Amino acid sequence: MKQIAIVDVGSNTAKLIALAYEPGRRWRQLDELRAVVRLSEGLEAGGALQRKPFARGLAALRTFASYARAAGVDDLVATTTSAVRDASNGADFVAAAQAIGVDLRVLGGEEEARTGALAVANGLGVRDAVTLDLGGGSFQLVELRERRWHRGGSWPLGAVRATDRFLHGDPPKGKSLRALVEATRAAVDPWFAAGGPVGTFVGVGGTLRNLANVHQKRVGYPLDLLHGYRLPAADLAALATELAGMTTAQRAAVAGLNRDRADIIAAGATVIAAVVASAGVPEVVVSGQGLREGLFYPYLLPDAPDHLLDDVRTFSVLNLMRQYHDDPAHNGHVRALALTLFDALAGVHGLGPAERELLGHAAWIHDVGMAVDYYRHEHHGLMLTLGRALPGFDHREQVLLALLVRYHRKGTPSVDGFEALLAPGDLARLTTLAGMLRLAEYLERGKAQRVTGVDVELDGDEVRVLARSEGDVHVEVEAASLRRDLLAAALGRRVTVLGRDEVDP
Repeated sequence: MKQIAIVDVGSNTAKLIALAYEPGRRWRQLDELRAVVRLSEGLEAGGALQRKPFARGLAALRTFASYARAAGVDDLVATTTSAVRDASNGADFVAAAQAIGVDLRVLGGEEEARTGALAVANGLGVRDAVTLDLGGGSFQLVELRERRWHRGGSWPLGAVRATDRFLHGDPPKGKSLRALVEATRAAVDPWFAAGGPVGTFVGVGGTLRNLANVHQKRVGYPLDLLHGYRLPAADLAALATELAGMTTAQRAAVAGLNRDRADIIAAGATVIAAVVASAGVPEVVVSGQGLREGLFYPYLLPDAPDHLLDDVRTFSVLNLMRQYHDDPAHNGHVRALALTLFDALAGVHGLGPAERELLGHAAWIHDVGMAVDYYRHEHHGLMLTLGRALPGFDHREQVLLALLVRYHRKGTPSVDGFEALLAPGDLARLTTLAGMLRLAEYLERGKAQRVTGVDVELDGDEVRVLARSEGDVHVEVEAASLRRDLLAAALGRRVTVLGRDEVDP
């Protein structure tokens, strides 16, 4: 495992993320440092970084460099964007960073947009989408086609810069808000008009994540994940209007809103709402990955074309397995047995390719809770599967995966308080899939792949599962026989588990 620290000195905040990774195979985040620097504070077009923001930015870099030395990272990658890019003394800031041992790279507007778009392509798995990445100094729009950059644009209307240029008063006056909306629409309307209809619309950046967090708390969302959250455009517009009508002190008290964004969130929300209105989309999908992750993917995927994951969902599941309980022989065999049962019983259960894929993915990670303890590992696995975003899966799918992990060995399946995220019929789907996963798990009870495969025979209201083997599988057949009731209840048929040698002539 290698270690890397990625630094992004933005116009509002400077952040460092520390990551451990094995190229092409797995990664995990180790740490995060954050400092509010407000580099673009007081920065006018063609002007210079002001003395205090300049000093705050360097102080953050000193802290980050010290951390990287202490952590012993293999690589420190440091970049900066809009504020330094646009400032007349940006080169002086880069030189000052170099003097304290940080090789700071200034990203151009298109490079910044492409980097963020790579994070969306690998982090959400979307194929065709428009992404909006709003920072402190600027925002970028990118159109992705087949997960690759098609076109983009960048405008100097980030949350800090828009606050300084447009919003006056506390709360801001209606005239200044209207001017900001008009400036935003004038910038982006031609860009949207030059393209086709917008399908998936993805939002990136701390401003949008804050707005989504506020919305989640207000609606009582049952899952503590922002990545992949779908924020309705109408609710976004209403929230932007509400925040713009508050004082800074009132915004600071809003549940889910970072206090250090209270003075700039009104401008940021107003810009985002105006862009979304111009796009004419019903919702915004929130991305928890952005520029920093986009900078990391070339290190994780050095040999992949355009540094894109070939299969986002499979990589996501295997990455989770490898982080917590890397037992590919056992997990892969349970997967093969479960999918064999699924295919053989297709005419009985009536489920389709989407459910088959979920079953296969759940088999890879069914034992992740073993990383905590054997006892109640199905409960630990539920929490681990829900404890982080699974790139490529929407929240409903991630909940179903977690519930399959929870019920893979015992218990009567329940939606466990996640009703608001699930679709009609999901409890029945869960029960059927858990029944097959449970039977497969116990047919692999010895974790030695002694049951080499299964044959399934349908005889009236009976399902006979015949375990093929090259030796003694008494333990596996007996264990599976004791755990067949869930599948029997789901299918409405008797289920019998036998060794193949028990029925052959």
